[in-house]
Amino acid sequence: MPKTEKLDSLIQEYTDTPQTKVEYEQGKTRLIAAHRFMKAREAAGLSQRDLANAAGVPQRTVARVELADNTSLATLEKLATALGKKLEISLN
Repeated sequence: MPKTEKLDSLIQEYTDTPQTKVEYEQGKTRLIAAHRFMKAREAAGLSQRDLANAAGVPQRTVARVELADNTSLATLEKLATALGKKLEISLN
């Protein structure tokens, strides 16, 4: 079975109830945000420690964001500002 079919099958399995669908969507959103923060940090040529210092947060906070851990909007805003970016949130 091709990998995309396996992934589609796993997604179907993990979204077969309303509760698991919500959990999947929340996790997916955090992973996308984590990836975007990591890419923006790398594009800026910053280490996690550099970004943490610029944002005034501990380095472990940057690591948590990049691991898709729950993080406050205030912290995400600090990191975005330190990267010279604007944090935008949308409801689609």
